[in-house]
Amino acid sequence: MSLFVQPGICNAFLKRTGAYCDRPVVLGSSKCRGHGGLSTGPRTAGGKARIAAAQTIHGRETRALRRLRSQISAELRRIEEQMFAEGLIHGPRTRGRKPALWRQGTS
Repeated sequence: MSLFVQPGICNAFLKRTGAYCDRPVVLGSSKCRGHGGLSTGPRTAGGKARIAAAQTIHGRETRALRRLRSQISAELRRIEEQMFAEGLIHGPRTRGRKPALWRQGTS
């Protein structure tokens, strides 16, 4: 595997072979057509709106599921705080990132 990629050659790293792609790049890009050199993203207002309104991320993750998970986490965090306040549980708090809804409620 080469440590340096030649100018004008696609710099996409191929996981399967462990080498760099050797196809020529698209003008103004560092990638070939096959690795996204032609992609410019949405340019029209309608295209940008479609991207913003897209429901899925990775096929099984939706905004609604994320919102529900955040609400459940916030409720569990409130219950835990109440139990600590009443002395029902002791020791360190639950580790991890606090849910967004919990942070909003405390400020």
